[in-house]
Amino acid sequence: MNQRIASVFISHSSLEPDRTVTKSLAEGLKEVGFDVWWDENGLEGGDIFAAEILEAIIRQHYFLLVVSPRSIASRWCQRELIRATELGREIRPLILEQVSNERLPIVLADLQCVSISQGIEKAMPTVLRALGVGDTGQIRVPDDPFARDGRLIQAIADQLPYARTFTETLNLVLMLEKIGLSCSDNDKARGIFAGMRGNDNWSSRGGMQAIDYDKVRSYLLREWAR
Repeated sequence: MNQRIASVFISHSSLEPDRTVTKSLAEGLKEVGFDVWWDENGLEGGDIFAAEILEAIIRQHYFLLVVSPRSIASRWCQRELIRATELGREIRPLILEQVSNERLPIVLADLQCVSISQGIEKAMPTVLRALGVGDTGQIRVPDDPFARDGRLIQAIADQLPYARTFTETLNLVLMLEKIGLSCSDNDKARGIFAGMRGNDNWSSRGGMQAIDYDKVRSYLLREWAR
């Protein structure tokens, strides 16, 4: 097996049977050597995209979506799929239950789907092939465009306009700064993320200083382009 461990994010509905199926899928993938993240602690809920989930999508190589009427109707799963698409993850739809084509997200239209309706044990060989595991048992670790820090800078910057529909507090910038510092590969990117709360990225509001999301976003993109 490769020394590098390929990693997987599993997006799923928290409703049954999706959650139980996801648990079995995660256990099966771990047994063959994958690093697996799924929402086993029930982070779903609230309006702000959870920092832990965003960081998990950034870190994983593959994004698996357990497709069912429940996951397609889930706003949380939709958000995860959108982020995975924006972040360039390798997406693999796993069909637990059929969903009509008009209800499927358009980003799934051209992707090869794998049926898991017959049960995880029977479906596992096909799932593994979809994840690049060949007859030798080696796990292929795909080139990770997110590890290239330009994509990471862009992704973090793009969270700010989205997040400001919910909040404009310093806590959100602190969260994104932490993600950027922990996921970046080189000193230039780390230095840029460390400067997100610099003096130039604040504005006066009602006589008080507040972090300015627009300035932070411009700062990230400008400094990386230098």
